[in-house]
Amino acid sequence: MKDAVKVFDMAAERDAETLLATILDGIGQPFYAVDRNWRIYLYNRDAAQHFGRSAEQMIGTTVWENFPQDVDGERGRILHDAMARRELVRGETMSLVGRYVSYVMFPLGDGLGIVFRDVTDRRNAERQRELAEEALRKRSAELEAVLETIPTAVWFTTDPELRNVVGNRRATELLRMPRETDLSSALNRPDHFTVFRDGAPVALDDRPLHRAARGEVVDNELLEVRFGDDDRRMLLMRAAPLRNAAGALQGAVAAAADVTERRRHEDHLRLLVNELDHRVKNTLAIVQSIATLTLKDVDPAVRMAFEERLLTLSAAHGLLADESWDGAHLAAVARASLRAGQERIRFEGEDLRLRPKSAVALSMALHELGTNALKYGALSTEGGMVTVRWSTDGGRFSLRWEERGGPTVVAPARRGFGSRMIERGLAAELRGEARIEWRPEGVVCTIDTPLAAIHEKA
Repeated sequence: MKDAVKVFDMAAERDAETLLATILDGIGQPFYAVDRNWRIYLYNRDAAQHFGRSAEQMIGTTVWENFPQDVDGERGRILHDAMARRELVRGETMSLVGRYVSYVMFPLGDGLGIVFRDVTDRRNAERQRELAEEALRKRSAELEAVLETIPTAVWFTTDPELRNVVGNRRATELLRMPRETDLSSALNRPDHFTVFRDGAPVALDDRPLHRAARGEVVDNELLEVRFGDDDRRMLLMRAAPLRNAAGALQGAVAAAADVTERRRHEDHLRLLVNELDHRVKNTLAIVQSIATLTLKDVDPAVRMAFEERLLTLSAAHGLLADESWDGAHLAAVARASLRAGQERIRFEGEDLRLRPKSAVALSMALHELGTNALKYGALSTEGGMVTVRWSTDGGRFSLRWEERGGPTVVAPARRGFGSRMIERGLAAELRGEARIEWRPEGVVCTIDTPLAAIHEKA
């Protein structure tokens, strides 16, 4: 009977050891236990994997034999403190293998049980999140500083229903509202201003921020805001929807620039330009009348040539007036200067805008060439053709007038007004060169000048 009990006790002891080993290896976290003398007597598979040392190497040895660097280090202090306190201790520290671990130490017999888990990835993730949050706070502060500094009014919302609208300081100033105003209510139920587009009232849901909140992009829309005291402001507005990474609509942003003073300046400038245009036309009309009276007894052909030059000058000024004296397109200048015979004139070249003075000078030159071609050159016969070709290569403007198919050309014995005006006056005006060649097959005129002297945008 005694032998049977002994066998049972031995079997139970083996089963208990197996059970303990199974539990220790099954907890999924490194675990080891030490006695009061710091000798390791329990050591599971996860601990072996963490430390890179097997149970056979560790059990029976002391902690300090294996980790002598911890005797006077932070980890040694933690272990000694837990042994002395005889109570459960939790914390986080850097492990021997350079990984952060979260540990639990608790009294086990007269020693300690230590279980821990690797939290390096979690701590790295937390650090990355902290860095991202700090970057976001910094970026938000920078954006807020920009929004509060720029002279443009900005409204935005992350609510498609516009129940929560915020704006910068300029946004409230522009609409004459206190800085602490609830913009959501003020924009959805305005009571001290109305909005107009081209003189017609704009419904609430047709305003830029509301349209953008429905997914529409509003680009450079001019609106007028009228206040109760009859003051009016002109706003140039843009608005766009805000979408999340998946493309779903989640709000809108709108910006407005106060262009009231600019519009007033433009209106005043337009008035001045119209007055200038009116006076130029009156002056040309007076000159024409004086010329008609003065030249009434002169050769009719001479009088007609003079009047044609005045008409060409008037046409060039008309083109400039249509563009508010801001320049004129070369193609338009060429066609206005060569009114007769255009069906036999071919224009080749990329269109470009000319400076006002250059437009007038080229117009007069082309008129003289066209008049000569109609009287004596290629346009005086049915089969004659004229090609006007220009280019802007290498920072230079080059124009070539070339006649073909007309009568045989004979160079004139003396230079007339047109030739002198082109070769001397035009060249000086454009700071370049102009040359007329009287070739037997047709007149060729070439003009070469720096592009900056003629091109409005150069």
